[in-house]
This record gives sequence, structure tokens and C-alpha cells, in this order.
Amino acid sequence: MATSNELDDTEYVCTLSDELIIKAEVELNEKPEWRERDIQALRDMILKKPELKIRMDDAYLLRFLRAKKFDYDRAFNLIMKHFRMRADEKNKQLFENLRPSAVKHVLDAGVTGVLPHRDRQGRRVMIFRPGKWDPTKYAIDDIFRANFISLTKLVEEEEAQINGIILLADLKSMGWKQTRRFKPLLARRLIGLLQDSFPMRFKGIHYVNEPVVFDMVFAVIRPFMKQKILDRIHFHGSKYEELSEFIDTQYLPSEYGGTAPPFSNEEWTRTLLACEDEFVEDSKYGLVKAIAKPQTTCKDDTLDCLAGSYMNIDM
Repeated sequence: MATSNELDDTEYVCTLSDELIIKAEVELNEKPEWRERDIQALRDMILKKPELKIRMDDAYLLRFLRAKKFDYDRAFNLIMKHFRMRADEKNKQLFENLRPSAVKHVLDAGVTGVLPHRDRQGRRVMIFRPGKWDPTKYAIDDIFRANFISLTKLVEEEEAQINGIILLADLKSMGWKQTRRFKPLLARRLIGLLQDSFPMRFKGIHYVNEPVVFDMVFAVIRPFMKQKILDRIHFHGSKYEELSEFIDTQYLPSEYGGTAPPFSNEEWTRTLLACEDEFVEDSKYGLVKAIAKPQTTCKDDTLDCLAGSYMNIDM
């Protein structure tokens, strides 16, 4: 396994369009002429943490810099949060067997997936359909793993690093059998892991087909969502025509008022399964020993403290 002391000499090759280079500079403080210097500055910070064994190539470190608008300290803190999250004993089961083949049943059921085309602002579109989840067949942990794997693959794309992603959550057929599994502490934990410890810009959530029971679910998850995310939430019900404001009709699946074929997850599933070896290799990285957690004045339980200490991300 490569370590943080074994520098990957793979140099970054920019794949961004001229338009995205300008956008990255305006929104993320990324200056092409300073990029190499910035990456090395972050790398130097990582080298001072011998317990942190992660990829050190330019492209990998760049995703964390972009997520934190090229603030070295905050990018480094995000890296530490990300790998502390994965090493935490409470999360151990979530990150075991983190391979596409291990969540193929979730992908095949169409619970989660990715549209083949981007929205009007160049953002990738994830699809989440909890009504297709049968809780009697597998746990919500598998859904988390499937989403985490999809996000991990998406964040490799430079365009996604700059433009971010949006989520289209179709709640059709979501009922009590799914809702009763979504406990408050579990909600806090799962939302915190993705919202606060992942190098992705989450730019919007679009709910459709919300059932009455969703009021209960949203009441559970709302307290754990940052105001920046709450401001980007849209409730559409069955007014699919509103989605065309964000996604071109020609790319919007027919079940959501578009002219594209019904949503199929087959292409995205094939994409992930073809990357099995990459995820196996990725599982070798992380923290090689326990490290002290940040000081906190939280008086709540450990989970509350952990969630509270992760509330300083920009997207």
C-alpha cells in the first residue's frame, strides 16, 4: 500500500473547459498558475501526519482543495474528518465491504442511481427512490454504501468538483415500512457523514411525490441539515413541469414529465461494477492508528458531539 511518505508523481492534467476554469477561479479561488503550489502545500500538511495513509496524487488532493475553496487548513481538516469518519468504530459496519458488487442489489432495485445527463447548470443528478427499498431484504446501511460509492465515483469528475451535484428524491411508494427504520440518531449520523465529511458540493435537493408520511421523515432529518442545504430544498409534489426549470426536458425521464426514456440504472451500475478494483484498492487507505479527537465542550452523548463537531463545511 502506498503511504503518505511515498509521493505519487502522477501530475495533474486539467480537463476543464475554459468556462469551467473561469468558474473555478471565481467561485473556488482556484488559480491555474498557483494550482501546483496549492496542491503541494496540502501535501506537505499531510506528510506531517504519519498516521494518515492516503493517496497523494495531485488529482486526489485537488478535490479536497476545491471542496474548501483552496483554503489549505480547511481542506486538510476535511481530509482528517473524512478518514476519522471512516475509522470511527461507530461507523465501521458502514464502510466494511465497500465495493460496488456488494451493493449491486440496491443498484438493481433502482433505489439509488445517477442520470446519464447533467442539469442546466452542469451538475450531476443523483436519483434516490426509497419507495423501492424492501427493508425485509436488506438494511439501510446498504443504501448508505451504495450512495457513498456513487458519490466517490462522481467526485472523480472535475466537472462535478466544480459544479457540484443535485439530488432528485422520488418518494413514490414510500410508506411506514421504510419510515420506521429511519431513527433520529441514525438520521443524524448518516446525514452528518455525507454532509460534513465528503468533498462534494451539494447544490440542491428536489423532492417529488411526497407522501403524507414524509412529514414525519422530514421532521426527523431537518434538524441535522445545515441552513445552506435547507435553502436549496425544493418540494414539487406531482408538479413535474417544475423540474424542467432545472433539467432539460429532453434529458428528464418520462415519469418526471420529460421526453427521455424511463429512468434506468443499468448504465450507472455497469460503470460502478467496472471500478471494483479501484474500490478494493481504496479500502487500503486510511488512519493506521487511533488519533485523538478534537476537544469539545459537548455535554450530550458521543454521537451528538461527533455530529456537532462536523458543522463547518462550505458547499
